[in-house]
Amino acid sequence: MATCPGRRHLFSGGFQRTDFVAGGGNFVTESRAISPKSWRVVGHAFGAFGGELTAIAYCVRSHKPRLTEVSSSTVLGTGSTGTATTPSCPPGRRLTAGGFSSNGSESVLFTNGMINADGTWSGSGYNTGAATNLTAYGYCLKL
Repeated sequence: MATCPGRRHLFSGGFQRTDFVAGGGNFVTESRAISPKSWRVVGHAFGAFGGELTAIAYCVRSHKPRLTEVSSSTVLGTGSTGTATTPSCPPGRRLTAGGFSSNGSESVLFTNGMINADGTWSGSGYNTGAATNLTAYGYCLKL
């Protein structure tokens, strides 16, 4: 987890340093804001070795939180792919970042995330295990 210090609030977040090769490694199962000041990243290690994983919080000096959140979930069946797409931001706000969560499942491989032309955020994944949810989180900045 990465947290903004002092009077700073979260503007965006992310991660770096995953390893994914045939012999082992790790992959991210969650990357999202968990408070107005903190971004959490969760990963799953597999095979002969794990790897490094670093959470990143991008912060801005502000007396109050800068982002609001929109989200949506989809069910990923066993051996299937799927995409969750958030609703648009409330009036007066613009989507500036996105995140995702496999909601505790260690069998979802997050495949991509993108800001769409209509101002929504989509997150996609492939599920190798039992049916589970994939949640997409969009972060909206006041204009």
